[in-house]
Amino acid sequence: MFYRNKLMTAFGFALVGSLAFTACSSGAPEVKAGGAPVEVPGASAKANEFMNKLYQEALSSGKTDIVMYGPSPSANKALNQVFLDRFPGIKIVPQDQADAQTLTKLDVEAASGNRIADLYIGGESPQAAAKDNICTPVDIQTTPAGFKVPAQNDGKLLLFAYRYFGFVYNTNMVTKEEAPKSWHDLLDPKWKGKILIGDPTVPGGMQYIVTSMMLPETEAKWGKPFMEQLAKQDLNFSQSEPTVPSDVASGRFPIGIGVYSGFYDGQKSKGAPLNMVFPLDDGGNFLSRSGLCQIKDGPHPDATSLYLNWLFTQEGQDALGEKNQSYGVLPTAPGPAGAPPLAELKHLPFANPDPKFNAPYFDYITKLFKKS
Repeated sequence: MFYRNKLMTAFGFALVGSLAFTACSSGAPEVKAGGAPVEVPGASAKANEFMNKLYQEALSSGKTDIVMYGPSPSANKALNQVFLDRFPGIKIVPQDQADAQTLTKLDVEAASGNRIADLYIGGESPQAAAKDNICTPVDIQTTPAGFKVPAQNDGKLLLFAYRYFGFVYNTNMVTKEEAPKSWHDLLDPKWKGKILIGDPTVPGGMQYIVTSMMLPETEAKWGKPFMEQLAKQDLNFSQSEPTVPSDVASGRFPIGIGVYSGFYDGQKSKGAPLNMVFPLDDGGNFLSRSGLCQIKDGPHPDATSLYLNWLFTQEGQDALGEKNQSYGVLPTAPGPAGAPPLAELKHLPFANPDPKFNAPYFDYITKLFKKS
């Protein structure tokens, strides 16, 4: 059993210029174009040449910021720092906000022609990528020969990593031995009224997790009978999925379930009294495919393309496992430290983004879990 003690869906309108936090040090010296070429370890000569071309163009134009929108781009700070250390002079400006707010901002920016965002980073099927005027395909020239970057929406949405969900518990209230280690452990009467989850009746990771446990290939182990028993445990719904680990850390609830590892990591990195249980003993592990898209006509295209190309190098994929606690998509990408290799991890089926496929499941979930 792997219990992760180290630092990391689907998912304010402050002006970018007023943001105080970036993923680079504010006192870093200015880097000008024309310096020595950067060499990314493990990348081919062609890949390095392409990345250096983008790098020099970004420096020459002065368009060196990469503004990231999404549910939690700031949680990728450690990963992004590897990129920033490799390419000095580039800056990353994350803006965390719920998907609904992000999509509204992207729509407004597209309609006005005043683009602020350069990159959307989130789940595997953000609605932004389905719109003609939001995302644009990216020229990725850094992957190994024969490898094609997994993509959706006509190549506009790139899938770059697999993130996992688990159970979290407050270490001041629950011991490692007491912590639930499977979905059926949650049915223990001692947890009644003490379980916190993201609201499964609204779009988000929990809705897809519950759905994946009722599919034909999983219903024998869980299915509707299990869901009905779980619903009788007087579950508590959080205000939003990102607040589940913070509410558990505060002591409001001893355990939280269906927690995205990125949200957990954000609290753990602050010293919160939290631990995560992953993987689960019963194979009920849920993985989400992390996706991103470059914004069409974004203000910093070269820097953004550079970041995306770096992400698919071996260095970028290694950093995902080491710094981001996720599984990369390259065959040679390692997983999080201490976690089983992806090929050996028993997990629930991936989310199906087709609304028609999900409709009957979502309807059932809403009826079963909706609070009166």
